[in-house]
Amino acid sequence: KIMSKNLYIDASHPSEVRVVLKSEKHIEDYEYESVNNTLIKNNIYLGKVSRIEPSLQAAFVDFGRERHGFLSFNDIQSDYYQIPQSDLDKIKKEEEKAREELSKESENIENKILEGENNIEINDPVEKKDEVEEAERKKFRPKRYKIQEVIKPNQVILVQVLKDERGFKGAALSTFISIAGKYIVLMPNTAKGGGISRKIFNPVERKKIRNILNEIEIPKEMGIIVRTAGLNKTKNEIDNDLKNLISVWNSIKENAMNSIAPTLIHQESDIIKRSIRDMYDEETQNIVVEGNEGYQKTKNYMKLMMPKQLKKVKKYREKTPLFFKENIEKKLFEI
Repeated sequence: KIMSKNLYIDASHPSEVRVVLKSEKHIEDYEYESVNNTLIKNNIYLGKVSRIEPSLQAAFVDFGRERHGFLSFNDIQSDYYQIPQSDLDKIKKEEEKAREELSKESENIENKILEGENNIEINDPVEKKDEVEEAERKKFRPKRYKIQEVIKPNQVILVQVLKDERGFKGAALSTFISIAGKYIVLMPNTAKGGGISRKIFNPVERKKIRNILNEIEIPKEMGIIVRTAGLNKTKNEIDNDLKNLISVWNSIKENAMNSIAPTLIHQESDIIKRSIRDMYDEETQNIVVEGNEGYQKTKNYMKLMMPKQLKKVKKYREKTPLFFKENIEKKLFEI
């Protein structure tokens, strides 16, 4: 018997949202977000280079917060280099070559494993940004430039937050954007083709995903990684996720074009969107939402991400608060 679960969203308070994934007996997952939450990881900003630091080979970027962010040279995409076009073309060719080598490497490793060589460690070079090995990134980095030669103060740059601010340290930034969908992560400005999360290590499953990746059309300037949630998903489901993320990226670009730096361009997504993306799966029967605005939001996200499942979104209309009614308050105290 399939275990049935419900996703309960309490959005009845203006200052906080709570989300619980609950099976018949247990709370499987719990998320909470208050309005004054200052975490900005994965947010995308239009920033302006405030100064270049040659000794660190990094730039500081004003992206609209009190403390300027830190952008290391390795995290700057070559498109931003202010150099002659002919030099840029050379760099692009080198990057292309390095990328082809990397994707061949991945496929070779998977094929060897399928042929029974089990002692090979899968270290898929095409992974989500925080898992990309520094060494792999350096493979794309032509040796001949220093940051002060190619990046200029006041230059406008689209950045994503890799690490939140800590103490006196500003946030760590990157120009290599990644946007997480339900089944895949899209890297819209990193032409890496398709990769597979290294958390999926069964070679048969990897092969199956690899075949899907070879059949769907990934724009050549982009890369994707199949998340663990993408395991056993059909070509259509993965392709739809890709199309959704591409349209999110197009609206990010458009928003950036019409904005003046420094400004927030795209929020990693609020708790409701994140929960639908990361907690919801086939075993989820209903998504029950308390609070008008939360209910509308949930419906809109569902329409975008999984239109066929829209009917599972239910509005909670009773007087007793949802989390009391479902005996969640008591259980939360036990966690």
